[in-house]
Amino acid sequence: MNALKQDMSTLVECYSNTDVPTLTDTSLDLHRSFEEQILIFGTAARRGTHMPRLGEYLLENVTTVAPAVLTQQGLTELFWFLFSQKAWEKIDWLLKTADLRDLPDHIADLCFLAFYRMQKNRLMSGKGGQFFKRDADIVRKRLAEVWPNARIRHEAFEAMLQHVLGETNEARRMFSALDGTVFIEPFAGISSVLMHPVGVACPDGASLEIIPCRANHVTLLSLDRSYFEKYAFLAARRYARTNSSNGLHFHCVGFDPRETIAGWGLPVEIGVTIDREDLHALNLRQQRGYFASARFLHLSRYIDLYQSVFVADVDGHVSRDVASMAEEHQDVDIIMTTKLFEPGRDITRLPWEAVSAGSLLVRATAGGRKFAQQLGAYLHSVVQNGKAQGRPIWYADQTALFYCWYDAPADVRFATFTKFAFVQRGSWQLFEGERERLQFLATD
Repeated sequence: MNALKQDMSTLVECYSNTDVPTLTDTSLDLHRSFEEQILIFGTAARRGTHMPRLGEYLLENVTTVAPAVLTQQGLTELFWFLFSQKAWEKIDWLLKTADLRDLPDHIADLCFLAFYRMQKNRLMSGKGGQFFKRDADIVRKRLAEVWPNARIRHEAFEAMLQHVLGETNEARRMFSALDGTVFIEPFAGISSVLMHPVGVACPDGASLEIIPCRANHVTLLSLDRSYFEKYAFLAARRYARTNSSNGLHFHCVGFDPRETIAGWGLPVEIGVTIDREDLHALNLRQQRGYFASARFLHLSRYIDLYQSVFVADVDGHVSRDVASMAEEHQDVDIIMTTKLFEPGRDITRLPWEAVSAGSLLVRATAGGRKFAQQLGAYLHSVVQNGKAQGRPIWYADQTALFYCWYDAPADVRFATFTKFAFVQRGSWQLFEGERERLQFLATD
């Protein structure tokens, strides 16, 4: 069997693919070795072919195989396969039992991510900081033994630990001092951690053509043509049922959707923005980060057009009336989906996970405008860094939300939603997410 290409970019593209597979292959040859099986699965996944029976076999038999019988190539592929299945306990088992010294150091990222994901109950409750630190130190010691020369990665793990334990300023300093090392995608938010941007303004908006709708309260979505074609009509149709008296505004990067939207004939006001930002200096994954961040990058312009703006994801459902939510929170400026405001917490989630970018409402108040301008300036710096230095932009929106909340002046008022405002379905497992999200949006 030919050697597989296993640079991190290839592995991320392969094993972070949640699109519907181009082909499904249900074959399973039990006469082959485990090494051969994992490489067959990886070869197929790179072609967009899903082998569900083989995947189940691999997942069920990981702990029955002695890691020593696997080559470096097979063990690397196995780690990424387990990542794609969110099999955190099995990754942790490999960390404890396998000889990993010849593996690329990005496997250390997967191991620390597995530890972090296994802390879900502590992170949700916000309790148990001393135990989190104890267990994190055990994992970090093992990673340092296996990859003693991966200095930047070890510094990143230390910064993440400090942040979780509440040392926000020190962790921020450590994150922002890291060089251009590329981490796995769930840690890509590291590249968007900035110290206080000084003298940075919001983008000038020269690339935008904005056609507002006539509603006073809107939901704002930013997306590229691919996501628009997959999700926009289904999302708009459901939105028209829960928010017919409010508006929907699509911030469209690189295309004009007006003719398509006119053909929908939906009973809801729809505004559009055509964003012609030059993205040629960004690679594909950076561009995807821009698509997600554009709604916040230019949020201050929408606050000038509407009385309130609910920022959401296109692959979910706004379950409550936007105007009613703005009315319920007249005494605050920004309503977030976060656990940051819960009293008594001694640990918190990583900055790019602490505030949801898909469920946030900003009112057109003085405080709301300040926050929107702060977000725009922060993200403008991130995008410029991406263009100039090639730094990742993925999770930039959520990273910016956390630090702009943290840096906000005292007169900007925050709250959390009293009830769930936005609903999403769909896992991030290999070949699963898109199908599940489309099924959810199509359900009446």
